[in-house]
Amino acid sequence: MANYYNPFARRETHNAHALNLYRIFVPLTWALVVIVGIYYSINSPDDTKHSKKIWKQIKTHPTPFTQNKTVTEIYWILLLLSQLSYVWHLFSKDLALVASAANVAFHFILNNLFTFAWILLWTRNHFWGAEIILVAHLINQSSCYWRHRGLPAFVHLPAVAGPYAWTLTALFWNGAVAVHSHNLPGRIVANIFIWVILAIGLFDIVIYQDYILGYCLSFLTLSLAVQQFSIKIIALQWIFAFTIFGVFLFVSLYISTTKYAGRDSLFRRVAHPESTDRERQPLLNEEA
Repeated sequence: MANYYNPFARRETHNAHALNLYRIFVPLTWALVVIVGIYYSINSPDDTKHSKKIWKQIKTHPTPFTQNKTVTEIYWILLLLSQLSYVWHLFSKDLALVASAANVAFHFILNNLFTFAWILLWTRNHFWGAEIILVAHLINQSSCYWRHRGLPAFVHLPAVAGPYAWTLTALFWNGAVAVHSHNLPGRIVANIFIWVILAIGLFDIVIYQDYILGYCLSFLTLSLAVQQFSIKIIALQWIFAFTIFGVFLFVSLYISTTKYAGRDSLFRRVAHPESTDRERQPLLNEEA
């Protein structure tokens, strides 16, 4: 009975009332992020002094975790476009696809609301408030990531892996701005904390064989590396960032190659139960 009222529960089917709500609020909150994101990319908030456009904060607050505007913008454009496929899955005639999309719909709605709140706070220089939002955002995305396995790629990428990768890297970026990490001690601490991104990312990528998350993280760490190189050439941060980007990309390519070839992480061929049964069937018939 508790699961009936739990919007985070994983179900094989969803009632019509829940599906109708998801079909309204998923595209509505997605459009909210798109509209607000575009508006604050072009305009600064008018209700607060010293407020900045979303990407203007890059020049105003350069930190050891600041990402490159162009690369991260491309990431967000691709992510938002991919989320249209997720919205389509909610309206699919395939009940299995609808169930997969609906299982993460409440997480996706929260993802959009958290992103909306973060944009409002980030552009108004409320960095500690924005950091709290990102912490809640990461808890939501982590819960979604760990609980909902085996989703179709066009659900997992836009609704789970893509937002999760962004939230993880944004948490460090926003936090560095909040603590004014511009001086030498701040950069030294950042040289250590950047490896936390690698540790968390590799754990999820290797344990869950999730190359999609790996590609997302490699994209964002590339953005970090490019920006850090432009900020300070004689520094360790961009070297570390390029190294982490390379590790994420290599591991993701390796895992995706093994999956495409039908092999495990040690490149041993995976025997599927159906094929094994078919191979044994003639032997069983002979024995009979």
